[in-house]
Amino acid sequence: MSYCGHPFVRWVAAGALCLSLGACAGRAPSPPVEPVPARAPVLTPQQVLATLHAREANVTSLKGLFQAEAEGSFSPFSHRVQGTLFYQRPRSIRIKGFTRFGGTLFDFLLHDRSYALHTAGRRYPMVGRAPDFRPLGNLGLPVQLSLRAVDVLLGRLRWTAEQFREVRVAKTAYRYTAALSHGNSPNVSVLQHVWVDHSSALIQGIEYYSTKGKKLITLTASDYRKVGPPDQPDSVVLPFSIEVKEYVTSGSVSLKFSEIVPNVPVPGKEFEFQ
Repeated sequence: MSYCGHPFVRWVAAGALCLSLGACAGRAPSPPVEPVPARAPVLTPQQVLATLHAREANVTSLKGLFQAEAEGSFSPFSHRVQGTLFYQRPRSIRIKGFTRFGGTLFDFLLHDRSYALHTAGRRYPMVGRAPDFRPLGNLGLPVQLSLRAVDVLLGRLRWTAEQFREVRVAKTAYRYTAALSHGNSPNVSVLQHVWVDHSSALIQGIEYYSTKGKKLITLTASDYRKVGPPDQPDSVVLPFSIEVKEYVTSGSVSLKFSEIVPNVPVPGKEFEFQ
């Protein structure tokens, strides 16, 4: 005799099935659990500096085409110009600006610490030694802001791990604070805030404040792109948009690059004083 055909067995099986279905109907389905993205661990100042130094070391020379826009009381830079940038490690920089008709508006050359600036309408260049740009008069500010923009382009930071004060965590970036002194003075003269992206460790911006909290200079870097041979060790990621603002005299310089070519031979004559 088959037990499955017995009325009692069929009744027990049907009851068990009803209880099972009732339990399932009374329990709401669990919502899917979404993983919480983990925040990258805070990079130490030593790690940030090591990363930036490694990137800078990958750029031995550089050529760039840019459009510059300056605002402020200085001249002749108070309008939009096209320009070229040449760089050779360790510290040879040449920045040229051109009029809309192709004429030379200005030609600045920094080799080691000596510099010269040719401008349209002047027979002789203005010369001096960095960091003293007073011989340039009211042209000294746009030159200094442009050089700061080049430092951000190359990923240079003007502090050491010993000058580090604190790090704060924002939504997408870490803010590192360093205490800087002027020259060999032991007294702190400027506080520098460096904003570094969580995931890429790229510089988003740099801020300078006086020890009394007055904002002095801000630098913003964006539109990072990979340049150089693809999938090669000497390819680097560089910002194509850099803006520098100075708040004491309300001057600013912005550089937007249309082309950056790293690690190409730059003729030595590009860095010769004439």
